[in-house]
Formats: sequence, structure tokens, C-alpha cells
Amino acid sequence: MIRRFIFALATACCLVQQARAEEIGDLAQTAQTAFSLGQVELARMLALAVLNEEPKNATALAVLAAVGLATHEPQAARQVARRSFHLAPDKKGKFTAARLAARASVDLSQTWAAKYWLRRAIQVAPGPEAEAATVADFLALRSISRLRFDLVLSVKPSDNVNQGAEDDLLTIDGHPTWFYFDPSAMALSGIEITANMALRYRIAGTAAAPTEIGFKAYDRAVSLSDAAKDKAPDAKASDFSNAGFDLFLLHKRALGQDRLLSAGITFGTSFLAGDRYADRARADFSLITALDSRSQTRFGFSLERQWLAGPSPAATAFTLDAGYQHRLKGGDLLAVKLELGQTISEDENQENRKIGASLRYALGKPVAGMEISGELDATARDYPVFFSGIFNDSGRQDLSLSASLELAMPKLGLYGFEPVLSLEASKTRSNVSRYSGEAAGIGLRIESSF
Repeated sequence: MIRRFIFALATACCLVQQARAEEIGDLAQTAQTAFSLGQVELARMLALAVLNEEPKNATALAVLAAVGLATHEPQAARQVARRSFHLAPDKKGKFTAARLAARASVDLSQTWAAKYWLRRAIQVAPGPEAEAATVADFLALRSISRLRFDLVLSVKPSDNVNQGAEDDLLTIDGHPTWFYFDPSAMALSGIEITANMALRYRIAGTAAAPTEIGFKAYDRAVSLSDAAKDKAPDAKASDFSNAGFDLFLLHKRALGQDRLLSAGITFGTSFLAGDRYADRARADFSLITALDSRSQTRFGFSLERQWLAGPSPAATAFTLDAGYQHRLKGGDLLAVKLELGQTISEDENQENRKIGASLRYALGKPVAGMEISGELDATARDYPVFFSGIFNDSGRQDLSLSASLELAMPKLGLYGFEPVLSLEASKTRSNVSRYSGEAAGIGLRIESSF
């Protein structure tokens, strides 16, 4: 009898609690409805009533955050939205809270925090439409933000991390010489880890036609395989690392509705194996013309002054390029580019001419959830004099061919960053065997989807 009574009492308590929870849930929904109808103070009162009974009610916290935005209290609104995000039981609730926190950050003029919350909203978007709307908001925020930061990380196995020689004996024009390469100068296998970073600040203009200053840096570290260590036991991975940084000033100006002129100045330094390798100063000019809504051309010119570390004379490089890209009716993108260049110097071994061409094709629609693009490149380079006539008088001629296929996988991304798998193959043939080689491999990098 007592057991039945206790059971009945427990059941009644559960029913009362369930009814109470449903009542609180209904009140939270009523607060949402009141806010959507513009009854801000009523929504605040109802949300506070819910939180008085249930302090961790994510819906009421979201309503209170929205009220804070409406009454120009962004700091309090963001704090409440943050709590709502962490307490929300589903993607829809977290998405709403993250969007509210982003809006509050914008009102506080904290664009970096706003981008952070928009990326969190993208990660928990309840559907494609919600995700697309949030990406559009992110891009709009980027267009008004003066400061921009980009970071790309990549990992790539390689059978020639040091750009070493294929054969230990140097041959020129097919004839062997008496020169043998040290094992560390031979092709060594391993893994390349690269980080590219760019920080830029718009000092004038718009996002489409800005004047901006910036800083770029890259660092490439190498890890040697066991086979490479056996082949060249005295070689150190750090001997093949390289890095560099650039300071730049860029100005873009619209010339009417269909032309964009770009001019920039760059000062940079590069390092090899931890030691300063070269300095450079570069000026770039380009003109992009929209032929119609789907096609555009590009013509560019660059002038670069290069100073190698040590006693080597400086060199000056000129480059001309022309490109055309067209968006096909199905959405696919076709792009072609031609490049001509010449380097002059008092050091005859640095003087050379080059001609290059590339073809790129990108599918407009995903295939199995992947965005696919491919590129073919060919570059011929001629050094009229090489080794200053020590080995031959015919100079050096290189022909490099490369092909790559990239598979971007946005469905595997996190917070708007996606993995990109690349399949790469290259081959270089030179009359100086030191510069002949070929490579094939798979690389993986992480970059922003937008």
C-alpha cells in the first residue's frame, strides 16, 4: 500500500514537472512571437519571467539578446547570446544565437569577433539556405572591414624536397663531365610543410577598388624520410627549409564600369636554410577588362630588382603577361595565360629569357560533393651563358611541364575552412643534368572556402 502511494506521488510529481516545463516552453515561444511582432518590452518581460524559473533556457536567452540589440545594448546582447549558443540543444538554436552574437559584435565595431561568430554560425547552419545567407553576410562584412587576414596551411609528400639532381654525375648536352654531386645534392624524399600568411589593411577606397598596405610571409619546413637519411646521412632537414616576407602597397582604381587598373610596390626578403638569401623590390601593373558578364581579359607588367646575398651582382627582371577567362553557360570556368620574361645582370649566369603558358579549367558544379579544377603549365627558359663557359658554351635550356588536379571538399570543412586535395606531376628537362627532374605526389592544404 505504501509502495503504491509513493509510486503515485512520484508519478504525479513527474506530471506536474512536465506540465511546468511545457508551460515554460510555451512562455518562451510567446516571448519570441512578441519580439517578432515588435513588442520589444513585452518580449523582455516574458523572457525574464522564463529565466527566473529556468535560468538555462536557451530560447529565452536568445530573445533577451535580440531585445538587447533592439534597445542598443550590444555588449549585454552578446554576453546573453554567447550563453544561449552554449546551452542551445540543437543546430537551429545555436545558429540563431551565433547570428545574434555576430550582430552584436558588428554594433560594437568588432569585425573580427563578428567574423568569428559568423563562422560558428556556418558550422551549425540547419540547412543550405541558412548557410548561404551566412556566407553572404560574411562577405558583406569583409567588404566593409578594413583589416583582412588570410592563412593557408599545406602538407605535401615529395620525392625531391631539396630540388636535387637525378644523377650523381653532371652531364651537359649529353656529355659527362668530371663533376660528381655530393649525396646531399641528390634528390631526397620527405614531406614539405608550408604556411602562407597575409595581413592587409585598407587605408582608402572600397573593397572593390582599395588602397591597402600589407604584409605577407611564408615558411616551408622539410622533414626527410628514412631513405633520404640513409642516402645522405650528413644532410639536415633545416638545410632545405626556406622562408620569406613581403611588405607591399597596392592601389586599385576603377576606369569606368568595365575596367580595373591595379598598381603595387613590394619589398621582400627571402631566406634559405635560415640564412638571408636575397632581397627584392618589385613594381606591378595590371589592367583587367570585363568584356561581358562572363568574360574578362588581363594584361600585366612587372619590374623586379633582385639582390643576392654575397658578392653576386644584382639582377633586373621584366615580365609581361596576358590572360583571358570565360565562364561557360553551364558554370564551368576556362582560363588561359601567356607570360614572357627576361632577366638581365652583370653576372652573365643570371641572365635568361622565359616564355610560359597555362590552361586552367574549373567545373562549375560539384561532383560527389567536391569542387574540381585542373591546370596545365609549360615554361621554357634559356640562359645564353651558364657556368661562364667552364663546361660548355651553349648555355642552359630548360623546359618544364606540370599538371595538377585539385579537389576542394567543402562538406568536410569546419567553420568555413575546407580541405583541398591536390594531385601534382611535373617534369623538367635541361641540357644541364643538374636541373632535370620529375616529381609526382599528393598534397593537402587547408584554406577558407570564401
